[in-house]
Amino acid sequence: MGPLRNASVSVYAVAADGSASDQPIAQAVTRDDGTFVLGGAVHYPVLVRATGGVYDEEATGTRTTLQGDLEAVFTAAPARMIVSVYSNAIVQAARAAGGLTGANLAAAMAQVNAFAGGFDVQQTAPAFVAPGTALAAAALSDGAKMALALGAESQSRTDTGASVQDSTQNIVAQSANGDTLAECNTGAGNPAADGTLAAPPGGNCAVTTGAAGYAANPRNRSGIASVAMLKPVVPGKPATITVSDGACRDRVALYNEQLPLFTSRKNDVQARLGHGVTVDNWSSFADGGSWGPRAAVYGAITTASCAGDVATFQRELLLATENYWVDQELNYCHHHIPGWLPPASRPSFFNSDTSSKSMTCAPHRRSNGVQTTATLANADIKWQGVDCSDFTSWAYDFAGITHASGNLQTGIGTQACSTGSDPLAAVTDQAGVLLDINQDNVAQFVDHLRPGDLLYITETAHPQAAPQSMMSGFVVSHVVTWTGKRFSDLRNGPEGQRYDPAVAGASGSRLGGDFGGFFSRADGGTTKVQPSEIGTSDMDPWMIIDSHYAGPAYRPFILKTPKLNADWYVTSLSHVRRVIDPESASADPVLAPLIITKEATGQGQFSRYVVLSSPAGRAATNAHKLVYQLSGAKGVPTCYRTPADTPAQ
Repeated sequence: MGPLRNASVSVYAVAADGSASDQPIAQAVTRDDGTFVLGGAVHYPVLVRATGGVYDEEATGTRTTLQGDLEAVFTAAPARMIVSVYSNAIVQAARAAGGLTGANLAAAMAQVNAFAGGFDVQQTAPAFVAPGTALAAAALSDGAKMALALGAESQSRTDTGASVQDSTQNIVAQSANGDTLAECNTGAGNPAADGTLAAPPGGNCAVTTGAAGYAANPRNRSGIASVAMLKPVVPGKPATITVSDGACRDRVALYNEQLPLFTSRKNDVQARLGHGVTVDNWSSFADGGSWGPRAAVYGAITTASCAGDVATFQRELLLATENYWVDQELNYCHHHIPGWLPPASRPSFFNSDTSSKSMTCAPHRRSNGVQTTATLANADIKWQGVDCSDFTSWAYDFAGITHASGNLQTGIGTQACSTGSDPLAAVTDQAGVLLDINQDNVAQFVDHLRPGDLLYITETAHPQAAPQSMMSGFVVSHVVTWTGKRFSDLRNGPEGQRYDPAVAGASGSRLGGDFGGFFSRADGGTTKVQPSEIGTSDMDPWMIIDSHYAGPAYRPFILKTPKLNADWYVTSLSHVRRVIDPESASADPVLAPLIITKEATGQGQFSRYVVLSSPAGRAATNAHKLVYQLSGAKGVPTCYRTPADTPAQ
């Protein structure tokens, strides 16, 4: 929204109880540049209300008449008064909390200011520049951030057809969720009753997506050409280690040798500092929403000992890292970092109802780390953990593999589909390459998977709400890590006791408590597959690591055999991301035709969309493609797997 011209401005006294007078104490009319001057003395606190007037949309240039009002509250004399959709969000959030009291206003201001970029949205004038101007990072001012914030709101509203009131509520919701213009707090969905994982049940990334869109808009007057400028990558302390020759190619030996390093990194500050998050409060920070703080970027881990095969070393390091975090016996939680424990002062952060859009942690991990099929009471649940896409992002981060580009995105849709420039999120180029290894061809290409590859899985039902053209597709809802090991490799290996199906889910076990539920007999027999049978001929599945059910653990990836049916991971496999040594895919004549790239982009029903496919996929009989776009006007960036002839909208 640009400057509001010819609007009526009225000022009302605000009482100590948070109520506003219905009689104005001052009035004015905005000038052509959107400014206004109040005559006479004003005693604070006051409510300022702008009504009517016209403005030019920042995103489109369309001249528009303001529908409804814009408000702001000032508790003391300000340097200037900025009335916008952001100040409107502060007022509405305070009213929803019980009224325009000092405490309610302070809380609302803190949330909305943090969302916009860490400045006072009610006193910071936008610093517009000529369209197409790109500021250097050193010139990034609060005024430039305010210009971006106004453009982001306009882009979001015009893309989705929302009203100013809708947009205000989007800002309120995203601010309360701990989002920012640069990042939306998203992850994966909730565990489902059938043992699968559902798509994220809700979420609102509307204005954050608008920021990414406005940054690429030719009309952008903020000078911020990429929202990634608002979250510079600052890697932590690197680690140069010495390992034995055998450990370069052995995750078990690497784990044992580097346990002090892993423990040191775990006990260090796990969160990104700033916006109220400090060295002292990160592990119980209360004001960032139910997701908690975002992860710090850990420094690289390097060694001259393994210089001859860096890719293998990194793969084994990643799996050693994931084994370490499996051993921490975390829960499945919609949190960004494993060391954050929600504070008792935020009771809404303790929700274990898997049918709830507000679930924070699943109800099947006890506080002592033991998994159970029982639905636990909140008092008995472990409230530390991460969901599937937060786990993969965290593991790659903790191992120092993604230190240069920033962490993998935690939102499952963006992590699964984003490649190159991203129109929906503040990602310049997410690490790795996408491969079209899917449910139809995985048996053919399974030997070409490498440890550390990320496999993306769709939910089993068609989406209940989505852009109309996507209703026949499937939402990517889950991600797992390929271990490169079969069950028998683990059970008969040096840590075999950790992979005993008879005690799956017990303390010390690396198997998920739901492990046995993935096995069904191919002959239709109803006799339960016994632990002693797993690992025998035609019953020896590949193994993956994922956070699901009750947290990070090993689970089976069961290709169909004469004795076993394929499981959900196989029958719903969408595609793969290779982060470590992605160049190996291009050099492999088998994998090169499977590399997924952008096919088309355009404006869809709710946002920009990206269509992605591979040469082999386009030529396949049962051809599919990926479509990346918002799931709704108030949705989150979502990755859909759809038939190739489905039109993107």
